[in-house]
Amino acid sequence: MDRRVTRLLVPSVLLVALVAGPVAWTDASAGRTVVIKDVRFTPKRLTVSRGTKVTFVWQDGITRHNVTSLGSRHFKSATSRSTGEHTVRLNKAGVYRYACTLHPGMTGRIKVR
Repeated sequence: MDRRVTRLLVPSVLLVALVAGPVAWTDASAGRTVVIKDVRFTPKRLTVSRGTKVTFVWQDGITRHNVTSLGSRHFKSATSRSTGEHTVRLNKAGVYRYACTLHPGMTGRIKVR
């Protein structure tokens, strides 16, 4: 690539990153984070590589939640909590659907490649 193009491209990419704002994660080796706040999972849908650690972080004040997988791919947090975190390592490819069993409609999905 031409050096002039590189000198223009790098600052442009950095500017886009600054304008886009913070992201919940930076690289796969560091894992992924799902925040539990405002009676929802954020992000609601996530795609990761096999072996990635996904950490659910409770940030919903005094409102209690849990994380329970649905279907044949199993993981489960403590029964209910309002603070803390729960980490799972997803080693098998497939779709992991999960929910808070305390709040109907509070669901999410992780696709593992």
